[in-house]
Amino acid sequence: MKGQVADETLAIFDVYHAMMDSASLGKEVEQTINDGWRAQTALKLVVEQLVNQFENLDDEYIRERASDVRDLGNRILAHLQNREARKLNPPAQCILVADEVTATMLAELPHADIIGMVSLRGSGNSHAAIMARSMGIPAVLGVDDIQLNEVSGETLIVDGYNGDVFVSPPLQVENEYRQLADEELALRQKVMQARDLPAETTDGVRIQLNLNVGLNTERDWLNDLNVHGVGLYRTEIPFMMRERLPTEDEQEELYSQVLEQFRGAPVVMRTLDVGGDKPLPYLPMDEENPFLGWRGIRMTLDHPEIFLVQIRAMLRASVGRNNLRILLPMITSAEEVDEAVRMIHQAYHEVAEELQCSVDEQLFEPQIGVMIEVPALIYQLHNVADKVDFFSVGTNDLTQYMLAVDRNNSRVASLYDAFHPAVLHALKQIIERCDGLNKPVSVCGELAGEPGGALLLLAMGYRNFSMNSYNIDRIRWIIRHISAADLDEVLQRALASRSPQEVKQHVIMALENAGLGGFVRAGG
Repeated sequence: MKGQVADETLAIFDVYHAMMDSASLGKEVEQTINDGWRAQTALKLVVEQLVNQFENLDDEYIRERASDVRDLGNRILAHLQNREARKLNPPAQCILVADEVTATMLAELPHADIIGMVSLRGSGNSHAAIMARSMGIPAVLGVDDIQLNEVSGETLIVDGYNGDVFVSPPLQVENEYRQLADEELALRQKVMQARDLPAETTDGVRIQLNLNVGLNTERDWLNDLNVHGVGLYRTEIPFMMRERLPTEDEQEELYSQVLEQFRGAPVVMRTLDVGGDKPLPYLPMDEENPFLGWRGIRMTLDHPEIFLVQIRAMLRASVGRNNLRILLPMITSAEEVDEAVRMIHQAYHEVAEELQCSVDEQLFEPQIGVMIEVPALIYQLHNVADKVDFFSVGTNDLTQYMLAVDRNNSRVASLYDAFHPAVLHALKQIIERCDGLNKPVSVCGELAGEPGGALLLLAMGYRNFSMNSYNIDRIRWIIRHISAADLDEVLQRALASRSPQEVKQHVIMALENAGLGGFVRAGG
């Protein structure tokens, strides 16, 4: 797949390697074999246990890792049984349909021939979905009303915008979608042409675009995507893929690679954000309400040894680079900030003293930021502002807590919507309070990567967005074809709306009027 998808996407296979490592799946399988089981049976027992653990988690992204473990187990089993790999010769212009599409399944097929993907199981957080987005393949996942034997050899239309799959459509519908696909391709090519241009509105308002990353990558993102830096680096993934806490040296090596890759640009590293719905396998937690429980800064402040080791590793990795920013998650009170900042300062002085004799390069004191994701913090920003250098809004959790909705609970997931007028009012209040305190604030939640969300945030006054790599180009294009001064009316209508659906209608109308409707529907 190298050269066919973004290197950030290729890092998915690093996860597979990590799971086979002796510190993870490999060790468990070996131990089970030593207990007297045959290799194939030992593999099956360990994989099934790990799959069950993942499937019982509340966090949707982590829960989707069950698919990766199951896929990996099947592939190893095939080698143990000396099964020959099936030779697949898909026709040109084919749509891949499977009970569960996996990342390795996509990697085994000629990517140029696959123009669509349908998976009966899975969600938008699956690695197959991430791969499909990086490959530019429309995908619909979690389809529960299609039988595999019904679609083999049939003509299909996959509409990834609306989540629709048409089986044996009438010629008129087929022709209509072919035209939409041509318009889509033309729009995508046009959008990439603006990659080297600044993200600036037609009336001169400059926006900083940053990356959200969660796995180490080797690609030169700064030049390839023309981004300002990293707005959110999720440090928890290396912790979750191991059977033990990574050591300070192991963490330092990982953070050094990221900071070096983005040398000269700010890298915002969020401290360990696990607990509740994202437990560590070696730190078991059992809570009835994980989203309201022991997670984020609450957990790390209760385990200062974990927090201090991570901060020390970050600081050691930053020597001579001066691009480290530290972000504190799940902050609820000023006291939590006081304690976290105290320990960061302690770690700084420890590392500075230890490295003084052996390192000539300078150890810079990093900027410290706080995530705004708990509504209570909105009303305490004035008590926190003098302790930190910046704020970052996590719209995903802020929406969840504002609306009292567990977004991973299928019964109420439809109520979770960042376009809810109450969430928009909270976001507007945040930017107004931060401006009043003269503190920079960015948005690192998914709303910033949504065309409509970017418009509303721009209208509110936000000037720093962070998002996944596949959203950078289209958000830059939208910004470059919008006048910030013309967005106030859209914002006022959105704030006066009674429902998320009404808000979206206003935003879609604004995009259509600006000639940008192709970003929220099929076609250019």
